[in-house]
Amino acid sequence: MDERQYENNLELLGQLRDRLQRLEDMDYMTAYYKGYSTSGATLDEIKEEIQILQGQINELEMQLDDFEW
Repeated sequence: MDERQYENNLELLGQLRDRLQRLEDMDYMTAYYKGYSTSGATLDEIKEEIQILQGQINELEMQLDDFEW
């Protein structure tokens, strides 16, 4: 991985973290109480997306940790 890829991955990591936070803070709670989120996703769908995002975040964090300057 070169510096440009590192920067792109760092930006992507920020976007994934933002998406995860929105899911956890807004969509999850809305779906928990109403049965569906504002986008129409069910609670189970939101839980699944949260797990996928957490996996992607972990993978990117490991790649970034392994980068040698």
